[in-house]
Amino acid sequence: MLGDMDVSRRLGVGRPRSAVGYAVAIIGTAAVTGPLLGVRGDVSKTNVVLAYLLVVTASAAAGGLGPGITAAALGFLAFDFLFLPPYHTFIADDTQDYLSLGVYLLIAVVVSLLVSTSERRRMKAERREQETRMLFDLSSSLVAHGSLEDTLDSVVRTVRALFGLAGCAIVLPRGDGIRVAASDGEVPDDLGERFATAAAQTSVQVRGPIGGDLEPGMALTVPMRSGETVVGALVVVAGDADSAGFGEPERRVLATFANQAALAVEQGQQEQQRNRARALQETDRLRTALLNSVSHDLRTPLASIKASASSLLDGDVEWSQAEREEFLATINTEVDRLTHLVHNLLDMSRIEAGALDPRLVETTLAEAVGPVVRRARAASRQRVDVDVPDTLPPVLVDPVRLDQVLTNLLDNARSHTAASPVQVAARQADGTVELRVIDHGPGIPGPERERVFDQFYRLKGGGKRPEGTGMGLAICRGIVQAHGGSLRVETTPGGGATFVLVLPAVVEQPKAAAS
Repeated sequence: MLGDMDVSRRLGVGRPRSAVGYAVAIIGTAAVTGPLLGVRGDVSKTNVVLAYLLVVTASAAAGGLGPGITAAALGFLAFDFLFLPPYHTFIADDTQDYLSLGVYLLIAVVVSLLVSTSERRRMKAERREQETRMLFDLSSSLVAHGSLEDTLDSVVRTVRALFGLAGCAIVLPRGDGIRVAASDGEVPDDLGERFATAAAQTSVQVRGPIGGDLEPGMALTVPMRSGETVVGALVVVAGDADSAGFGEPERRVLATFANQAALAVEQGQQEQQRNRARALQETDRLRTALLNSVSHDLRTPLASIKASASSLLDGDVEWSQAEREEFLATINTEVDRLTHLVHNLLDMSRIEAGALDPRLVETTLAEAVGPVVRRARAASRQRVDVDVPDTLPPVLVDPVRLDQVLTNLLDNARSHTAASPVQVAARQADGTVELRVIDHGPGIPGPERERVFDQFYRLKGGGKRPEGTGMGLAICRGIVQAHGGSLRVETTPGGGATFVLVLPAVVEQPKAAAS
């Protein structure tokens, strides 16, 4: 982007230089006259005129119309005084010579006018090209930088480099004051005052001679406007004498770019507002889901505990030993349900805060799967098939957390399939170990496969109220990700759902050869 920095730093490059043009007119006329005088008797008047016209053209190209007219006048005088008899006078013997002088002067003036006009157009086109190139370079700094802070940092660095500045800063309002959103190099101390005055400006302002070059260290304040609103100010500080050119073209480029930067600031602020709105909306959604889900799961066990305890405390009723044991068993079961719910809430909060710290131990999947399967088989008569080879490489996991994940996945599979068996299978794949919990139940529709891992989301179906709190799978994925793995769901061939748990395998280091 900065490849043309030296060319485009000063938009005045190539502008007419009058001193050079006048020097060409004087020196060129003298340089042409000397050789022509040496062959005055042999050279034709036409060649003399053409030689002086060449000087006129060079003078007009170098300095514009003024030097071109000067060269024409000098050539006219030299031609008359030195090359038309009688020599060394301004009187010609032949009246035709006066006509030649007049034609020469006319042609010289026309040539000078045409060349200077063409040169002005060329320089204007060149200046526009440089402005366009600089605006492109500056505009490129407004895109592909992610956050608003990164974009503004890129802007000030680019502006400073392109103009060869001592410093550059972007100032944005904040409450009753200001904040320096980005800065690079030396910046003035009175940025607050500059921003306050920028809001009332209609053009680029500078403390110093308006329209002239900036002296080294002088600051220029450019309002950043979006429509009629000033959303900030771009403050630049001139560098050394070689980079101090800030005439009208440079100010126009800065003003145009400042307005583009203002749009970026406005868009960035709008995006921040949208992000805050989305965050509030998501927080509200989670709060509502939590209340809807947890309130039911809290009320049900609390109601059972309250009813059982009240019955036991009722002195007017004589309960048998079996009835008393049934009440106590209900209280114990419902307390376990409440404890499980609280643990889930705590796990979810740790996962959201990034505070889940698994205690990693090298273990094999066969060791981890065995106790979970035995508990599942003991809890029901449902068949659970296991295919977990002992030859699989070990994994680095927290055994307690992995047990929690496998128990949840196996319980989900058993609850969604009636008579068909549940399968637990594992295999090695590309430096990882994959564990699959397979059921042949109703399955999970495609659009729902990612949503089942959302907090408090419960799959609806069968016309029944969804069971559970909707936290189990979200917690499972959070635990697996904390281990550096992944958890996804696929469709079982023939119908059903397959949860795929992927964990990185432990790479065994080769043993050093005995010396």
